[in-house]
Amino acid sequence: METNSTHYIDLITRCFFGEASPEDILELEAWVKANPENAALFSEYHKTWKALENSKIQSSIDLNLEFNNLKSEIRNPKLEIRNPKYKPPNPNRSEAELGGAKSEIRNPKSEIISLVLRVAAVFILLAVPTFFLYRYLAVPAEKQLAASTETIEQTLPDGTVVTLNAGSTLSYPSHFEGAFRRVTLQGEAWFEVAHDRSKPFIITADNVRIRVVGTSFFVDTKTRNDTKEVILSSGVVKVYYNDKPGTMAMLLPGDKAELITGGYEIVKTANRDVNYLAWKTKRLVFTSASLNEVVALLTKVYHTNVRLSGAGLSDCTITATFDNQSLESVLNVLKATLDLQIRNTSEGIELSGHGCNPAR
Repeated sequence: METNSTHYIDLITRCFFGEASPEDILELEAWVKANPENAALFSEYHKTWKALENSKIQSSIDLNLEFNNLKSEIRNPKLEIRNPKYKPPNPNRSEAELGGAKSEIRNPKSEIISLVLRVAAVFILLAVPTFFLYRYLAVPAEKQLAASTETIEQTLPDGTVVTLNAGSTLSYPSHFEGAFRRVTLQGEAWFEVAHDRSKPFIITADNVRIRVVGTSFFVDTKTRNDTKEVILSSGVVKVYYNDKPGTMAMLLPGDKAELITGGYEIVKTANRDVNYLAWKTKRLVFTSASLNEVVALLTKVYHTNVRLSGAGLSDCTITATFDNQSLESVLNVLKATLDLQIRNTSEGIELSGHGCNPAR
């Protein structure tokens, strides 16, 4: 199973620097073999390290000596702009001799440019390996997006757009490094993943993994009976358990997967819930829906507790469509249609009545 990625990146770094103990190497080897994603991540770091080592071999410059020599030249107050061996020519000398003397003259501007270029070269050779080590071995800062009481939308560093339902959180890095774009979800979210075939997008929800390249889909990690739910709108999604990748199932548009984590089951069916995105779109469609179903959806969509009070109300049904309407507007339609009474209480909104008119 996955553990703290920072710990294993530290192990990889110590291994490359020759500072890893035999126990460290055994632990790193087990981690690499445990999961194809771990192996891909290690491979990427290894390629980067080899490239840096090759660049060292190809360069025969003694950076310390070169830098010290340059400092001596810069600080030397007797630094000459022209050749100190040069003496003004005797006007009585021949043209051939004068020509030889002229060839010894050094251009002051060329001297300065040469010195500056040498300084710049040393700094570049020192800075480039440091930049790449930081770029590939540093761990990106972790960010967390939390929706407390309202739905929120956020664009991630790769251009992926995420909408979180109230009570949900998403953890993601400040920038995506390595072979994958990894995020962690708790709750409900709608993803519109930016396409990048070279770097798949992976959502972690406890032991469940959802892998995509570029697509739109819904994820709910808080369904009943320890079951997680994925509904695909477009593209292709692969779902599996982290410690049992052989259980992988592929979803196509319109498919729904229920992942029963207690038994490593993945049940794939066609999605029949037209209101699975009502919390985001505020579009509610009811076709002979029981009042129990209606109040449950209203509570979820409007983040307000709506409950029934009175015998027989749960058997009432309604057929209606609400498109981005306020909760008050929806309740008024229910009141008129089903002859209900509406009352605000300390526990939320209470619907009561003695019976129902025929469903319309």
